[in-house]
Amino acid sequence: MKPFQKVLGIIIISLITVYITITVAALQSGSDVLLITAHLLMVPAWILTAILMSSYKNRLLRKVFLWGMPGFLILYFIAHSFSPSEFLNIITLVFYVYMVLVNLVIYFLRNDLNLIVMTFLLIIGLLFKHFHLPLSGLIVMLSILTSSVFTLIIAIRALRIKENRYLSMVIFSCGLILAMTYISFAWKIQHWPGAGFLNMVVVPIFIISTLIVLLTLPGSNFIEWKKQQKRTLIRGLLVPWLFVIYIVATTVLIPPYDQFKPFFFFKDNSQDAAFKMEDYPVENRNGLE
Repeated sequence: MKPFQKVLGIIIISLITVYITITVAALQSGSDVLLITAHLLMVPAWILTAILMSSYKNRLLRKVFLWGMPGFLILYFIAHSFSPSEFLNIITLVFYVYMVLVNLVIYFLRNDLNLIVMTFLLIIGLLFKHFHLPLSGLIVMLSILTSSVFTLIIAIRALRIKENRYLSMVIFSCGLILAMTYISFAWKIQHWPGAGFLNMVVVPIFIISTLIVLLTLPGSNFIEWKKQQKRTLIRGLLVPWLFVIYIVATTVLIPPYDQFKPFFFFKDNSQDAAFKMEDYPVENRNGLE
């Protein structure tokens, strides 16, 4: 990583993180205190990014940032479900977004890990879409289209694997199916013509492919595979495949059908209308009550 890449990464990640922080804080609470806090978060964002860019070869540090994505995502779900504090919700969401952006810079040329990062970026877009926040549609579309591109690249590169033909054919064929599923997902979100027909074709193919992989993987001598081969299968196929299974299950298999449910079925209490009507006396006029 060259010096100009470090500086550029620091500037981009810090500015985007601060912008998202201010946007989320302003729309969810409207509190001046949270807006000031959002500006102050720029300081740790700069510090963390500077540490990362100066120590990008440290494997432990990179693992911390990589596992920070699911870690802060789980913390956000816990805070959103059990904590009444909007401040805690915003902080956990912001650090989750920050972890995703940092990993995009670290693994910019790593297609397998970038596919995982783009999956977490898609989760950000779905969360923003659930709460009707700005840029949600743009984030969802960019993450889906980019994931499709990375999936196709991984599928094509899998043909180079000569010593494990099962791995080569599974990643190639399933990579194409996964890219098609991402595209049909994007078509459905945008309500473009032909989205219903595309889903009717792609979803059965995806389900059948899932069953085929589950039935054939135990007999593929997976236990004796090389470590790199196992890592390629998990990062390049299984992680995004499991997330797409969740999307297919919640949109096709669980009623009401053909709708995108609230993400992970968390209820948005902010949309509930609270009526606190109290009894009041009625004036007696002309003997009528």
